[in-house]
Amino acid sequence: MELPTNLYPSISQRKSCRKYDMRPLGQEVLSEISNAIEGFESLYPGVSLEHRFTSKVKGRFHVDAPHYLIVSGQGAPGEMEAAGFLFEQLVLWLDALDIGSVWLGSSKDAEAAGTDQDLVVIAFGNSPESIHRSIDQFKRKEIEEITNVTDDPCIQAARLAPSGMNTQPWYFEKQDEKVLVYEKKLKAPLSLAYKLSDIDMGIGLSHYFLACKEFGKPFRFARDASLPSKAGYLPFGVIG
Repeated sequence: MELPTNLYPSISQRKSCRKYDMRPLGQEVLSEISNAIEGFESLYPGVSLEHRFTSKVKGRFHVDAPHYLIVSGQGAPGEMEAAGFLFEQLVLWLDALDIGSVWLGSSKDAEAAGTDQDLVVIAFGNSPESIHRSIDQFKRKEIEEITNVTDDPCIQAARLAPSGMNTQPWYFEKQDEKVLVYEKKLKAPLSLAYKLSDIDMGIGLSHYFLACKEFGKPFRFARDASLPSKAGYLPFGVIG
């Protein structure tokens, strides 16, 4: 199996896959997935995340798939966006191998106990349908709704990132050599039911990072709660 090294092209073609061929991929592929995860970039090198495979999960919006990957942490600050950042690279890596995947924010391990530190689930496997789409099939906000710099290719890549309930919570405000990152405030009743916006923010930052890598631009991110206030948004951090 030839493994992909450039994940950027998958940003503009991957779609969430909800129909799977239930035949398992095989232990060799699962081992390759674990090896690939070890080679992906971390948002915060000091934040430790773990993963495990299972064949059975439960929850709302359930998807039947041959495999599920469960991401877990240790309760440390920043784990949510770190999980989105790291494992979106996996999702794009799978796409490059023509393996379908979908983030399952409301699913839980159906077999293991002591799962309080589990953060999110990813379903994956081969699909009887196409796992790709054309750029005009993405249902996303207009670029003007998420940034003040519409021609930035890194922000354009972040715009295509998936998010739970398609909330697309990010806003990127460029100021001089820095980009201020904001997270949209969700309104009730959605704010009461959905608690994974930080994972979505990490996914968006992952796309931004991969575009930086593609175009030879540096990427460094830090959380920052002291950003200037922005109506309807919470300060999230700074890219600079």
